[in-house]
Order: sequence, then structure tokens, then C-alpha cells
Amino acid sequence: MMRLASVLGALALLTACGIKGDLDRPDPLWNPDEAIRRECARQAENNQPQHARCAQYQTGADQLPQ
Repeated sequence: MMRLASVLGALALLTACGIKGDLDRPDPLWNPDEAIRRECARQAENNQPQHARCAQYQTGADQLPQ
């Protein structure tokens, strides 16, 4: 009985671990500007919400937002 209680307690503690919500994808390692442009165009075609870094391609800004 003690073993069952300790296993259930451990499982309860483990369920509280982790990141909640969506995870952000990191920028690509190779040709990041081209890949970001392509991803922003795909999101626009599919009417999906766009990431903040897509704003530079809509407004003509030179740098990615930090």
C-alpha cells in the first residue's frame, strides 16, 4: 500500500512539470531571412496569425524585432 501511495505521489508531482502554452520556434540556422520570408508568406496564404517577426516584411523594416 505504501508503494502505491508513493508511486501516485510521484506521478502527481511529475504532471506539474513542463512548459505550459505554445513553444516558440527558434530562427533557422541557415538562410534565416529567406526561411522567415517563406514562413510568413505561408502563414499569410493560410490566413493564420503571423509571428511578430513577420512585421519587418510587411513594413519594410531592416532588422528582426528583439
